[in-house]
Amino acid sequence: MPSETDSFGKTVLLLDSNQKLREMRARRLRLYGISVHTIGRVEEARACLEGNTYNLVLVAPRKNPDEVIEFHREINRLYPAQRVAFLVGPPKYISSTYGMNVIPMPARRETWADRLKGRLASA
Repeated sequence: MPSETDSFGKTVLLLDSNQKLREMRARRLRLYGISVHTIGRVEEARACLEGNTYNLVLVAPRKNPDEVIEFHREINRLYPAQRVAFLVGPPKYISSTYGMNVIPMPARRETWADRLKGRLASA
């Protein structure tokens, strides 16, 4: 399922229903040496989490926020050690608790990928 880890040694499961943004974000993360497994639906994410460990599950809650909230609860219940972050608002905010605790991304100097790399380094 997840691609082999690389020099950075971190693996992310990226869930985003928007294919173009999902691919753009995955390319950007790979430039930072992060292995990325991309999916477009919550059902696929459930299947990916069975038997796999990711340093981070990164979710862009777009179409059905209630489904994403339930999925987050399910992850917490079934995989309590699994770290989850949400891409919220314009693609410059990351939140660890969808709707609360939003971390604004600095303008220009550091991209969302830079910030995510910093969060993954501590994983």
